[in-house]
Amino acid sequence: MAKTKTDEKLQKIAKDLLESKEISLLIGYAGGSNPGRMRPFFITKPEETEKLSFGKYAVQDLAVFLKKPEVKKFGKIGIVVKGCDEKAVNALIQEFQISRDDVKIIGVECNGVIRQNLADKGETKVSESTVYDKCLICEEHTPVLYDFIVESEEPELAVSGNVKPYADIEKLEAMSAVEKNAFWAKEFDKCIKCYACRQACPLCYCSRCIVEKNMPQWIDTNSEETGNAQWNLIRAYHLSGRCIGCGECERACPVNIPLMLINEKMARDVYKLFGYKSGKDIDAKPVFGVFAESDFNDFIK
Repeated sequence: MAKTKTDEKLQKIAKDLLESKEISLLIGYAGGSNPGRMRPFFITKPEETEKLSFGKYAVQDLAVFLKKPEVKKFGKIGIVVKGCDEKAVNALIQEFQISRDDVKIIGVECNGVIRQNLADKGETKVSESTVYDKCLICEEHTPVLYDFIVESEEPELAVSGNVKPYADIEKLEAMSAVEKNAFWAKEFDKCIKCYACRQACPLCYCSRCIVEKNMPQWIDTNSEETGNAQWNLIRAYHLSGRCIGCGECERACPVNIPLMLINEKMARDVYKLFGYKSGKDIDAKPVFGVFAESDFNDFIK
């Protein structure tokens, strides 16, 4: 993969931070096993920064690594983030999982990342038909919270009025309760309880997940109708008002359950009811972490 000006700027920033010992570890991207793939890359030595890269194949949300004990032990950490990743960093700081003082944020402008199934087929064009839905509704092409910023070399993604990201949400809202139940029963039936969605999510950081609590057994561990519905719906509720829309859960799912339909629906409802968007404002209080007398209470009978 040819080195770009973006790569050169990233490499210089990372090298300076490591040489000055402002950080002990840098989490970024490097070229993957084929030209249409990039992979998370961990650097502790200044000379390794020459492998750093960024581009339209940098799909992963690297903020997922900030919650891991193996990473936290390094103390001062540098991380390369896109706009959606930066929201995850914000949310982790808001929820006191990491300290802002311990993280150097290298923001990179992003105008969309190519779906990996298309990238594997050799797709190189960032367009409405090649990027993820999250890119089409993205409001944070340039990260807001950062210590360093690197401009993108990719052209800005033009989105026409004909495109409706997550259009299936509207279809679901128009269904009856019986139809919705049938739709999700069919989707959850595919679940194999691998928990890849949990592992890929930057905001699933409980040291012991509810599915692992068995005194009492909160969720049926079998991969069958009741247990599958319990797991997927409880996880969706746990992410209500917290999901930052990176889509990593859905991308990680080996059986292609449309998890972002749930997450995006919940995010839209939270915004409609409370005017809150997760990860947007580092100084804001998490929506379900505070109580205000102005909160609506018509649901109390």
